[in-house]
Amino acid sequence: MGCCDNGTCSTTAVAAIGRAYTVSGMTCGSCAARVTAAARAVPGVTDATVDLSTATLTVAGTATQADIAAAVAAAGYTAHP
Repeated sequence: MGCCDNGTCSTTAVAAIGRAYTVSGMTCGSCAARVTAAARAVPGVTDATVDLSTATLTVAGTATQADIAAAVAAAGYTAHP
């Protein structure tokens, strides 16, 4: 059974679940913490985690790619889907 089988599908409800971003500019744990905090502060983000070893930010929630990228940029880094 899919999310739309009952006729109440909402594309915004699943828009950013599990979306991964490559983040450039991170060099340490403090950088990763800043990127995580910036992403989590975006309205619609329900969780965000950073893997420093792969320079990857994974975001769950309904925030747009543009909003997440803008928040990461405001923290001093660059995020690309």
